[in-house]
Amino acid sequence: MNFPSKKIQNAVFDALCACMGVNKHSREAAALIREAYAERENAPRPPRDRNVIYWTLLQDPASDPVPCAYTPEGAGTGRNTTVVYTTLKYQLMIVCYGPASEEYALRIRSGLFLDGAGFPRRILREAGIYPVPDPPQPALLHEEDGFLWRKRADLAVSLRIRYEQPGGESGSIHSPPAVILRRPF
Repeated sequence: MNFPSKKIQNAVFDALCACMGVNKHSREAAALIREAYAERENAPRPPRDRNVIYWTLLQDPASDPVPCAYTPEGAGTGRNTTVVYTTLKYQLMIVCYGPASEEYALRIRSGLFLDGAGFPRRILREAGIYPVPDPPQPALLHEEDGFLWRKRADLAVSLRIRYEQPGGESGSIHSPPAVILRRPF
C-alpha cells in the first residue's frame, strides 16, 4: 500500500473539482487541476497568468497503520463475514499557481469540509478518505520564473485513508454448547 489506488486518486480529483465548481469531465477541469509531476525538472510550466492547481498524495513516513477494526455483517444469517479496515495517514499536498492562487487555495481549504450530495466531503468519504479538520492556512510564496515572479500558494491537508481488506467467514453459534456438570456425592 505504498501509493493510493486509482479509485482514491479519482476521488481526490473529483473533490477538488467540486471545490472549484467545475465539471470533472470538462476540459476546464483538466486544464485547471493536474496531478503533480514526479520529475520536477521535466514538468511543463504554464504561463504566469494562467491559474493551475497541482496536487499529490504523500504517505506520512512516520505513520503506522491504525489497528484494524472488525465489522461483523449479516448477523443472524448463520454466517458472519469479517471486514478488516486499515487506516493510513496521508498528506494531500496542493500547489496553486497563477493570479488567483491564494483565492483557490483558500477555496479548497474551506471547500473540502462541505458535506452533502455532490460536495467534496461526501465524495471523499464514499471513497474511504477522511480529511482532518482545521488544516493550516496556505503558505503564500513567489517563485522565480525566468526573470519574473510567479504567484504560488501551498496547502497541506492531512487525510486518513481507509483500506478495506476482506476477512474470512466465521460460523455463528445457533445454540450454546451443552455443558454437563457433575455433582459431587
